[in-house]
Amino acid sequence: MIALTHGELIKVRTTRTALGFALTILALTLLWVLLSLLTGDTDTMEAKREAILVAPLPLGIPLLLYGVVGATGEYRHRTLAPAVLIAPDRVRLTIARLIAYVLTALVIAVAIVALTLIIALPLLSSKPGPDLGGDDIQRMIFGTLIASALSMALGVGVGLLIKNQVAAVIGTLVWIMIGVQLVQLIDEDLPNYATPLATVALGGSRDSDVSWSQGLIVMLAWTAVFLIAGLLVERRRDVD
Repeated sequence: MIALTHGELIKVRTTRTALGFALTILALTLLWVLLSLLTGDTDTMEAKREAILVAPLPLGIPLLLYGVVGATGEYRHRTLAPAVLIAPDRVRLTIARLIAYVLTALVIAVAIVALTLIIALPLLSSKPGPDLGGDDIQRMIFGTLIASALSMALGVGVGLLIKNQVAAVIGTLVWIMIGVQLVQLIDEDLPNYATPLATVALGGSRDSDVSWSQGLIVMLAWTAVFLIAGLLVERRRDVD
């Protein structure tokens, strides 16, 4: 398993996809934090907490899409057959890929959290009102790391279930941008059980109807469902 995971990490490091997503996340994070700090009202404690909240938009969604692209890439580029020849056990190969992508998500998340704090804390200290406490920063750090890992794992699960890369990416975006809003028409509480609000809660937001523990349960549940379903489908899928 270690050798397989190492092989998948080499694939991640040597493809332009990883660099492209990392640079996109970096740019989105810089834009998000600077806009929050320079154009928003950050005089209150809640506003300062929201200013350093990077898990939902600049980090969570791109990592989710990165997981989808990574899981479907072998089918798009028709490189799965050589990998299966090396590791015939599709489940072990898929788990190794999942581990590699989750580790990648954690590395990116650590870099982004560090960047956010380096930029935000000096600027926030010059703002009027109470300063952020250690608990707020710890909540943001650990919540962002967990949200990032689960977002990537969920993306891998979606990609395993839907092998067509274009369909998987578009379907994910449609769900995030439109589907969550539509289910609210059925019941206004249903979006609380969707991944976007769960990621917001995990990232450290206290201005949410979803608590941190509820957000964790929701993300774990969706991730487990898609990964298990994806693994079952992957085991029976023909290799092109």
